[in-house]
Amino acid sequence: MKRYNYPLVGILASNGRKKDTFRGDVPLFKTIQEELKNYGVQSFVFTTTGIHKNCITGYVYFEGYDRWGKISFPFPDLIYNRISSRTEETLPEFLNLYHQYVQEKKPFFNSGFFDKWKCYQVFSQEKHLQQHLPKTWVYSEEINVPSLLQLYPSLYAKPVNGHQGNGIVKLSVIGHDYKVQTKDNHFLFTRIEFILWLEKSLKHHSYIIQEEVKTDKFNGCKYDLRLLCMYKQGMYSSVGVGVRKAAKGSIMTHIPNGGEIIPFHKVKDRCSIKQINWLAKEVGTILTKNFGFIGEFSMDIGITTDGFPFLFEVNSKPMIFDEEDIQQKRIHYLVELFLDLVDSSNIR
Repeated sequence: MKRYNYPLVGILASNGRKKDTFRGDVPLFKTIQEELKNYGVQSFVFTTTGIHKNCITGYVYFEGYDRWGKISFPFPDLIYNRISSRTEETLPEFLNLYHQYVQEKKPFFNSGFFDKWKCYQVFSQEKHLQQHLPKTWVYSEEINVPSLLQLYPSLYAKPVNGHQGNGIVKLSVIGHDYKVQTKDNHFLFTRIEFILWLEKSLKHHSYIIQEEVKTDKFNGCKYDLRLLCMYKQGMYSSVGVGVRKAAKGSIMTHIPNGGEIIPFHKVKDRCSIKQINWLAKEVGTILTKNFGFIGEFSMDIGITTDGFPFLFEVNSKPMIFDEEDIQQKRIHYLVELFLDLVDSSNIR
């Protein structure tokens, strides 16, 4: 096996559905490899099935042939975790690799997906963040949702491990009936029917119940901000802000669920950039303190009509940003971070 005298970066992806394949944000992987080459750094994509005792079988993209080649490498100096399946992160192959890098004090980020309830518990312990969090409960038999709806006009039920808005429903009271609004439809129930629906739909799954924060609207539609946050120059900061607007009457701002991208400059004067940057710094610091080093993450933020930011969700593995300028900055800062981590191999 070839020895490398320069840093090696390993991009850990999910196993493909066919043998000797991988899946994930392939355009991101290609761009990272290309950018790292400019700095004389070799990178490769690999999956847990490619891990052997003394080496890793990975993949390198050969642009001239427009294909991925399979090559054996030593264990990399740094691992960038882009596994797209929560289940894969519970397997021994992943856990053994992660613990090996922790023991050897070699950079491995991000360590895993975030759990919405665990994140809320962590953030709610910080007094300076409490006012930025919607009231949240983990759904259980002890949580009386009809009673909560007497205190809060509307609530959201969200899967603890959901993504892209999948599984989110809005709960509210209309007269004597209870309304359940999904991505595509809505239903009216009596109190008894509503309780039965909760038992059937939420009881056997991990859900949180979250108060609806009345946020600002753009052209009569709800919207939220998607912040890309990264660790650079010793602190966390916002790299870019995207805006996602829901369709008329929809509860979803996510693009796969009918949301729409609008330029940030159209709502920029409705929020405080200073507050947003402060949130990025504080949230990143708290995440790292509780979950290990976080190189990048994204935040979903709602803005009230008076410009106050509410933190709805954090994501440990941001997808590709459709805003090209944000994505380009992301690649640039990622490569800088890789180089810094390999040089220091010590994050505080």
